[in-house]
Amino acid sequence: MSVAFILGQKNLNYEPAGLIALYEQCTAVRDMYTKAAEWTGFEARLLVRLVEDESLRARTTSIGLAAAMLGIADVLGERGVRPAIVGGISLGAMVAAALAGAVPRRQVMELLAHTGPDDGPERPDRPEGCAAVVLPLGQTYEDFYGTRPGVWFSGDFGMHTSGAFRMLLLSGYRDALDDLAAGYPAEYFVFSEEEVAVHSPLRHRARDVVARLAATMDFTDPRVPMCSSLEPRVLHSAALVRGEFSRNVVEPVRTDHLSGQMRRMGTRLGVVLGPTLPRDGFEFPFPVVYVDAPEHLDHVVAAIHEHDALLAS
Repeated sequence: MSVAFILGQKNLNYEPAGLIALYEQCTAVRDMYTKAAEWTGFEARLLVRLVEDESLRARTTSIGLAAAMLGIADVLGERGVRPAIVGGISLGAMVAAALAGAVPRRQVMELLAHTGPDDGPERPDRPEGCAAVVLPLGQTYEDFYGTRPGVWFSGDFGMHTSGAFRMLLLSGYRDALDDLAAGYPAEYFVFSEEEVAVHSPLRHRARDVVARLAATMDFTDPRVPMCSSLEPRVLHSAALVRGEFSRNVVEPVRTDHLSGQMRRMGTRLGVVLGPTLPRDGFEFPFPVVYVDAPEHLDHVVAAIHEHDALLAS
């Protein structure tokens, strides 16, 4: 019965107050942001706060959230809270690899900094996008939304805690997404500020860039079991983790793959690092606590005792 660290995706609209407080109050978090700034060339103050410059925001948000997740893990480590299992979704998968000891933190940060210039749409003349989409209970992606040219299933974040629906991620060309959304109630579609079709075949150029960069990185076998969100498996080898980096760009992510494998491995408590997953929005097969502000650190320690979860040595 163990503790799992869960690392979520890039969030372009998170409320930064909690991370700013962690940066100001926790030396380990501040140190991680300082290192990220040194490794990437972006000022720490830009990484802690959401920037208004849209040309920089995607990269600084990825780097800043990666620093936050690693810094929070370090603070919890100082309190004796270390994961027996780790796993991530999208951005979180790369950060989880660093947390598992499968790749140096610096190299992950440098990868995030260097992929930005090649991160544009497949066709500049046809904007891309993505949306969180409601899937009513009892219906599948295929029979509810059907198949539509220019739209791809890109993720499944699981059942909402209300039990009324699942939340999917759809990506593709923005005009095709808009046409699809027009046939449903407005509240069924929540469009992201992302300007690319994440986790879809349209990202093949970005996948090739990540694969080329990953080939130069120093991957090793994870020291902590690392669960995948691309398929229900544990990544035991350096080769599998390296492959996850490029696959992660074009393949759908599924929270159930991650959490289901963690449950099978005996997870008693999940700890979500940073403002990377909707708080209390989706079901997990075990209790979960969220850490994105200083006061949440004590919540983790209390939850470990409450659920009798064992810590990694």
